[in-house]
Amino acid sequence: MNYEKTQPQALLEPEVVLNLWAYAGEDGYVMRLSAKAYVMQGDDKHKLSLLHDLSSTDFLSAAWQKVPENFKMNGPDGEEMKGVAHASMLSNEAVHGHLFGSLMEEMAENLPMQVRSLDGEYIQFKLDLPQNPLAVTTLVIEYEDGRLVPMVSNQEK
Repeated sequence: MNYEKTQPQALLEPEVVLNLWAYAGEDGYVMRLSAKAYVMQGDDKHKLSLLHDLSSTDFLSAAWQKVPENFKMNGPDGEEMKGVAHASMLSNEAVHGHLFGSLMEEMAENLPMQVRSLDGEYIQFKLDLPQNPLAVTTLVIEYEDGRLVPMVSNQEK
């Protein structure tokens, strides 16, 4: 086959990376999360730049789930709320890992099986999500008027 207008792009070190989103109301309460896995290559600066660019729109194509029930907060009236986190928790690495942990496990489990031909035989393989994957977390503010506004952090390109 002749592919005059194309050129090969060898996969040298493909890495599974993530975009993570936390949806908060104007009060800062987070009650749902979403994530999306990508496969990228290149240096971390390049991958982070791409993830930041995608974080402003890709939340609209990512399935969401509720915050885990073990997250609890006291509401303004003092009543305990289950399955709720606060946007301020996103900067705490320990809490962040716990908050997104089950969602990240789900992303790892759902990476698709692939096949490749080796010496005339098809071999199945699956990429793994690294133990501490490269990820960008974006807060999406849900306004009362229906707007969803991603708060994308500034990233040098």
